[in-house]
Amino acid sequence: MKQSILLALAAALLAAGAAPGSEQNCYSVVAGRLATADGSVMLAHNEDNGIEYAARLRRVERSVHAPGEWLVLEGGGRVPRADTTFAYWFLEMPGLGYSHVLLNEHGVAVVSDNCPSREDRSDLTDGGIGPALRILVAERCRTSREGVKLVGSLVERFGYQASGRTLIICDAREGWLAALVCGRHWVAARVPDTRAALIANSYTIHEVDLADTLNFLGSADLVDYAVERGWYDPGTGEAFDFERAYAEPGRRVSPHQTFRQWSGIRHLAPGLILSPESGESLPFSVEPDLPVTASKLFGVLRDHYEGTPYETAAGGPHDPDRPGGVATICSGSTNSGSVFVLRSGMPKQIGILWWLVLSRPCTGAFMPLCLGLTVPPGQLGFEVDSAASRDPASAGQLSRDKAYRVFSDLSLALDEDYPGRIAGVRRVWRTFEADGFAIQQALEREALEGWYSDSRLITEVLDRYCQGVVARAVQQAAELLKGF
Repeated sequence: MKQSILLALAAALLAAGAAPGSEQNCYSVVAGRLATADGSVMLAHNEDNGIEYAARLRRVERSVHAPGEWLVLEGGGRVPRADTTFAYWFLEMPGLGYSHVLLNEHGVAVVSDNCPSREDRSDLTDGGIGPALRILVAERCRTSREGVKLVGSLVERFGYQASGRTLIICDAREGWLAALVCGRHWVAARVPDTRAALIANSYTIHEVDLADTLNFLGSADLVDYAVERGWYDPGTGEAFDFERAYAEPGRRVSPHQTFRQWSGIRHLAPGLILSPESGESLPFSVEPDLPVTASKLFGVLRDHYEGTPYETAAGGPHDPDRPGGVATICSGSTNSGSVFVLRSGMPKQIGILWWLVLSRPCTGAFMPLCLGLTVPPGQLGFEVDSAASRDPASAGQLSRDKAYRVFSDLSLALDEDYPGRIAGVRRVWRTFEADGFAIQQALEREALEGWYSDSRLITEVLDRYCQGVVARAVQQAAELLKGF
């Protein structure tokens, strides 16, 4: 890396006032249904909280609630329970409520990225609302648009507790980014069908047209409030830009955010943005050069700037003292990666897929899970006690047969000699995932033929398949570990 680039990076980091270890490194990509190879909406997401915080998969069943039942929010406020709450899959990090990944029975997926705002007025009612937002979307919403509207109504009613966050809510027709600001302001933008949106940890929504309700939803006073606070001056003649007005100023141009967003873009639209060093925020969405596939998104979630001037040299990408020090998409703190393939035109139980990797995506295998799965694979779950709510790291003390333990142990073993070991591990997982795609296609053909005549049998087949693929991945990871 040239000395001038290193000096520019150092200056930018100092200006942003952040060190690599203090960054929140979650990362998301949404591809519209006309931008993908199979006509699905795709959602990719890395969750970053620290490898010591374990993730477990569990299922919450459909429930019928009596009149007068209430959901008590984190701050003490109450929301009446819906008559019926939907079933959903729940990738849970016990004790870390803002980090859960969800997929409900209707194929609505919900993830989030921490995006600090510049708001310094905490306007809350009954303590506000926070992690419960995503749970309520999973419980109540049949579409992503319904989810966005529900989130907006609850934020306006209670106020959002955290500094800021972008909730990403997708179904088989639409993908939405809902940017929440501490207090009662929010805005949501639909990802165009032909494009892909990428987000690190700062807002990415720019121009907003709330009259265009097909593509935007949000607080009615979004612009007026920004003018009142001095965050936007219409007298300049410049269009209102939500990100420029509401994002924490240092965060929005931090290289920890802009470099990661750029690196995702280079996978989907090579050459569109040649360098991330301008210090300017990047576009909300891009048009991919080629139709997006799940395997392409696996590559995005595994990215460490390979093949660029910013690629880490000796020591490996998870070394906290690596040269340059700019956060990577797949980082030392990544504890899960998800790629949702949300397809319409077939039964949701077959057409909705969740490709899940535990621990760091670069060292693990993406395992396909069907929405029609009824019982979580045993190696993906574990029991936790009440201590996890006070000390989330206590949930990570797992037995050696649990998937998260095996994959995190493998990641840590690779860190001992990442450059010398990663190529062999990647070859193993490349074969595993190629086999997974081939088997999945054959399985889907058979499942579609038999679904309407015997859905119970097909569901049993899907259960056994998902159980088997997880067991095979864990076994393979354990064998790799023995070789180190």
